[in-house]
Amino acid sequence: MKSTIFASVALALAGITLASCGQDKAPPAETEGKPGVEVANGRLVLPAVSGNPGVLYFDITYNGDDYAVLRKVEIAGVKEAMMHQTVTANGVTQMGPLPPLNLTKGETAKFEPGGKHVMAMGIDPSLTAGKTAEVTLTFAGGDKMSFDATVEAPGGGN
Repeated sequence: MKSTIFASVALALAGITLASCGQDKAPPAETEGKPGVEVANGRLVLPAVSGNPGVLYFDITYNGDDYAVLRKVEIAGVKEAMMHQTVTANGVTQMGPLPPLNLTKGETAKFEPGGKHVMAMGIDPSLTAGKTAEVTLTFAGGDKMSFDATVEAPGGGN
């Protein structure tokens, strides 16, 4: 009995090993767009002091039939982008990481000053006011969508 089980496990492992030998697995295909998601008012505000973080604001509306959870934001020309939120508790206002954001059907989540926003660290000097930066949103399940954000001078003007 034990030898039969051992032989079965050994054959199964050998099959897995042989099946993967010499084969390059292609990465899963990325889907462009998330059905039901619309983005508006994208703007990347440059920092007043070079080398400091900038900030990305936008409005995201969801009208899809499935669930939608925003997991990650990437900005072309920016080394690191982190979703943050500003909250006030007991008279103290603090900024901290924003966990993956559940989007509610029929509602707009606003990334705006004093609330949700995306911190942009390591901004390439080629991103100057008046240009655009491509922003890529990644959702739970792997769906992605991109939009252009207008690059604005410090203080929010072009």
